[in-house]
Amino acid sequence: ATCVARVPTRTAPGKSTKRSRTHRPRSVPFSTSVDSEMVATTNDAERKKKIASLVDEFSPKFPNAPEITPEVLLSQSAGNPGKYTFNAKPVVVVDVRTHDETEVSVIKNAVTKKAFEANLLADPRSLDDHVVVAYCTIGYRSAGYVEKLRSGRNMEAYNLRGSILAWTHAGGELEDQEKNVTKKVHVFGESWDLASRDCESVYFKQPKLSYVSSLVPDALKPWRWFGRGK
Repeated sequence: ATCVARVPTRTAPGKSTKRSRTHRPRSVPFSTSVDSEMVATTNDAERKKKIASLVDEFSPKFPNAPEITPEVLLSQSAGNPGKYTFNAKPVVVVDVRTHDETEVSVIKNAVTKKAFEANLLADPRSLDDHVVVAYCTIGYRSAGYVEKLRSGRNMEAYNLRGSILAWTHAGGELEDQEKNVTKKVHVFGESWDLASRDCESVYFKQPKLSYVSSLVPDALKPWRWFGRGK
């Protein structure tokens, strides 16, 4: 059955959150403005097309962040559920999103950026024979991280094209903090609710303006998160 619930996260990144379908968010001195075209984008074919279009707009900003699609990663990892390989090398999947996002769900067997970097600090050579695939919501944040890994650590790193949004359309599994399979996925904001329709989307109801400004690429700013913002 198709899951149509869209559950907002009421607080900004960095704050503790509670998700409820009946919660009324606090009044704020500005209002959100959701793109009417996005509201009408209800089928998966349109959502996948929109994801691809957005990625095409911002990916040229990251020429040193090669991409791998969810479909390629899943096909090369067939036969090893939850274990990923690329070109016969083991893959570490790294989630670069905030704690508020990762506590909802992550790609199955992914590690957080914090855990990944702690492991590197403890043993810098531990991943010499591995490939790193980083992701975020749609790929903008993770592209920047991939460039840092490749230039600063000389690692074989790739950006997951379309990131967790595209992953849901490719049939990839998600898991919660208890390692249970889940259909919940944090899409960051209501305007980016492009996950597969069989998922239950969670999003920040009202992110801090400074936080959004630092994360939203120019290609996405025309969506105008806030009535007075650009």
